[in-house]
Amino acid sequence: MATFDSCCCCSLRAGSIFIGLLSLVLSLGGGAVCCLLISAEELDQVIQTAYNTYHDLQNPIKVYGPNGTESGAEDLNLKDPEMMYIEWGIIATLLFMFVCTVVDVLLVIAAIRETPYMMIPWMVVQWITIFLTISIFGVVLWYQLVAMPRYWWAVMFVVAVVILMIMSFVLVLSLYQSVRERELPEFYQGAELVHRHIWLSQKGKYYE
Repeated sequence: MATFDSCCCCSLRAGSIFIGLLSLVLSLGGGAVCCLLISAEELDQVIQTAYNTYHDLQNPIKVYGPNGTESGAEDLNLKDPEMMYIEWGIIATLLFMFVCTVVDVLLVIAAIRETPYMMIPWMVVQWITIFLTISIFGVVLWYQLVAMPRYWWAVMFVVAVVILMIMSFVLVLSLYQSVRERELPEFYQGAELVHRHIWLSQKGKYYE
């Protein structure tokens, strides 16, 4: 039986199409950013600039040493193998964005045609994305636990994103279950009767 019967003020089909299109835009945007980073002639300078910006956000109050000079962000040693790891990470992210783009297109087509088996790749990738997001956020939260009170808005944003990702997964799963129920009504009705039969027997209210 489907978890949701509808999506807010629209149908499961329309909601799944919207989720697929939104995910497609985000995947294409993430892939474009990765392409820009890979094609950058001085990637080390880009990373250094990003680190300097992060340092300034972490230290809004300027600190001066004994000699009166301002202590700013340090120069990163972006040589092998550090730079190689970063480049491989960007390439891996680009490949993952490509996979996400493919499954997003499949989801849109599956929602339009109501083809359940084409929804499975998106649900698998979405579950992996949720797991990776929670894992990466957990690692960052562990190492930046002291600074988290200053960035509570970032924590709330990530939590909201994870909740939306889980709700999107459940919504698409509901569409999948709804389509499957229409295709195999006898199977799902039988499964529901068996489930009710077992539940009643466990509650001590067993009836033939």
